[in-house]
Amino acid sequence: MKIAFIGGGSLRLLPILRGAMSDSPKIFNNGELRFIDLKQDRAEAVAAMVKATPEFSSVVNCKISCPSTEEGLKDIDILYLTMAARREPQNSQSLILAHEYGFYSNDQLTISGAFLSIRLGRIILDLAKKLERLSPKALMLIFPNPVAVYSALVNNYTKIKAIGICGGFNNHRWDLTRALLNRNEYDPEWDVVAAGINHMSFILRGNYKGEDLYSSLCPRVFTDDWKPLPGSELVTNVLHQCYKKYGTMIFSTEFDGLAKIFPDLISDWTEKQLQASQPFDPVLCEERWKNKYETKFRSFIKTAENPADLDWDAPENQELYGKNLRDISLPIFKAVAGKKTMRIVASAPSRGAIADFPSHWAAEYTMDICGKELIPVKDQYIPEPFYGLTASLSEHQTLLARAIAERSPEVFALALEAYPIHRFTGKRNEFYRRMFDLYQDLDPEIMKAKKFF
Repeated sequence: MKIAFIGGGSLRLLPILRGAMSDSPKIFNNGELRFIDLKQDRAEAVAAMVKATPEFSSVVNCKISCPSTEEGLKDIDILYLTMAARREPQNSQSLILAHEYGFYSNDQLTISGAFLSIRLGRIILDLAKKLERLSPKALMLIFPNPVAVYSALVNNYTKIKAIGICGGFNNHRWDLTRALLNRNEYDPEWDVVAAGINHMSFILRGNYKGEDLYSSLCPRVFTDDWKPLPGSELVTNVLHQCYKKYGTMIFSTEFDGLAKIFPDLISDWTEKQLQASQPFDPVLCEERWKNKYETKFRSFIKTAENPADLDWDAPENQELYGKNLRDISLPIFKAVAGKKTMRIVASAPSRGAIADFPSHWAAEYTMDICGKELIPVKDQYIPEPFYGLTASLSEHQTLLARAIAERSPEVFALALEAYPIHRFTGKRNEFYRRMFDLYQDLDPEIMKAKKFF
């Protein structure tokens, strides 16, 4: 199996690859790992550290390189994208601005996410078009948010097969364990089917060690005297309320999704976070952000110069050099290598997977991956009363993909209009105009959409 990583200097890659090599070293035998990054020193450091890991000694004949983009995309099985779209102080400024107008801000199901999609959108589209020429059968894995927008972009406007993968893929294995088993730990025994839009998908059915989630486990645990596990009150209360009121639960408890269903709760939480960070100084914020990441990269690169001195298992080294056995990448690597059919929840256009969703609409759903074939699990739908909300968010993100593909300010304006929060109000237009001012560094052609507000 040959994998190319764009953003190959990312610090999240080493723990993922350590986990994959520990779990299934044979999937890398006689393969290649190619690390591609605009910052060559970072890519070379990641490559050196992968070679130095204790797990790499179990891999047979795996070539590691740091080629150019053109060379790196030739004849690969997977193109793995892990690039950063957010930056400071813009990220914090957008959070403050959004909260002022009654919105939540992050990089996915938000207006900030809509603007951030423009930052990487054309780059991702260009990479997919290169892939059409150099590795037309490759599977593209998209980690940067908004993954639903980018997976719709690649699948709808190129011939490349792509899925958006989310770091919250295993959130439910923490959240359900806390809410229903009263344990503050990760439990891999949860087996669920979920569908919706990334960060706001719903658990349609599932079980824990054979006990049905909705017909047995929830009624048995969520009684009148149920109390949340201390330290996890916000999320477990949300799951409890969601089940008691709607008979369903959210799959991945990301706050941008929760803000659509529990807006007052998330607004109060955001207010407390903002108050704790006052006074806000944009210059200091940017300086701290740059120093934080530059310090990490300098430390990583220095370690890569002499990795023999590293204690791989020391607790203080786990963030940068540890072993991630729970990332969604691991089952995908295993499936593409042909070792096993794996079940995941990922983003891609519906293509009939979700009942009553147009084929080209952005969506997240449960699928079995076998080799590079993606097979949606049967009987997926949006539970009542969330179809309208989910459909509006999907329309919004599908239009964002179209705006990027067509480089159209008119379509970008339509995408913003489709966003289902505080629709058609003068205050929302004012908020949008201020967001355009904040994101002036983006594609000037698409930013012409400001005139529509």
